[in-house]
Amino acid sequence: MPEGDPHPSTLPGFKGMRDPERSVTRSRSERKKKWVEFEDVQPHDIPNPTEDNFPRRSITQLLDGNRDSMRVHDTFTTVFKVWKDIITLPAIRDAVVNIFGQFMDIRLGNSDNRLIQALTERWWPTTHTFLFPCAEIGATLLNFTMRTSLSIGRYPIQVPYDDTWSILSNARKLLPNIDSSHIKSGNVSIAHLRTYLTIEANREDDITIARAFILFMMGHLWFQTANDTVPLGYLPAVNDLDSATQYDWGSAILASMYHSLDTAITTGGAITGFVQFLPYWFYEYCGVGHPIVKEEVKYPAYPRLRAWERGNRRKTNDHAANLFIIGKYHIDHRTVETIIWEPWFDSAVSETEDVINTKLLSSKKIPL
Repeated sequence: MPEGDPHPSTLPGFKGMRDPERSVTRSRSERKKKWVEFEDVQPHDIPNPTEDNFPRRSITQLLDGNRDSMRVHDTFTTVFKVWKDIITLPAIRDAVVNIFGQFMDIRLGNSDNRLIQALTERWWPTTHTFLFPCAEIGATLLNFTMRTSLSIGRYPIQVPYDDTWSILSNARKLLPNIDSSHIKSGNVSIAHLRTYLTIEANREDDITIARAFILFMMGHLWFQTANDTVPLGYLPAVNDLDSATQYDWGSAILASMYHSLDTAITTGGAITGFVQFLPYWFYEYCGVGHPIVKEEVKYPAYPRLRAWERGNRRKTNDHAANLFIIGKYHIDHRTVETIIWEPWFDSAVSETEDVINTKLLSSKKIPL
């Protein structure tokens, strides 16, 4: 958009469409939230998502010294490389799969970080949606469950968080080798967690490895910080692995992603949270700039992220990979007619319990 031009949403006759699955959201914290019926929501004086109220940060205009400020901190590759090793230990495999189910079957490489940056420029914190020139589109609860298989709202218990676990003596109850050099501002370094994740004969006990891997995955994919650490306050979430199967992981992960995008766009900070989810969300909604995958696996795949695994690709659009300007072009030139509003409409899993439940929540309730 040329500098100085008003955003399309402020012009008379703007006919942008909302995602029919989307629910309005207002984030209070990635750690605490409650469900509120639509009819209970009262009007609030929230600024309109205009350039004046929320100036968009342009990645291409950052000074050389600040180019790292909106760097993407997220990786599938490292997590699943480690998982490939420790999955050979049955007790650890069973404990993790019992909690996260089919999500652990995903074998994606790293995503297009330039596309993530281009999408972040279009994020509006007041509505938790991406405002494209042609339409307002949200990454909804239903989007999330269809792509990850992680349920939202199925279990009533929030992922626990307790700052007292950042005390060294408490942290050692679950991470026996930790010392003060591994802790910074109440966070444990991901490098320290990596030391537990071995299949050598002198390894830690299986439950300690399972706990460390879950924290490692949380730190790399879901709740990470810009300095490659994970808050020790999440240790209660892995204290009792049987109870962890009843936590609402999906809500916590999605709320963390919302929060990270809010922070990145309003402060110019690093892009954290589970934003590797976003390129695949964009591929399915907009149908451009993506690898070409086999038709026989694209639609029946569940979770849908599995459709984009390297083994399912017919060829790659190499000329379009990781080019920020092309990502922006695709976003800016979408039309209402070219967006695929329900890419999973004919999916065989659209009638499963988790998907139906999430679809209902998307249309009737909002997380705060």
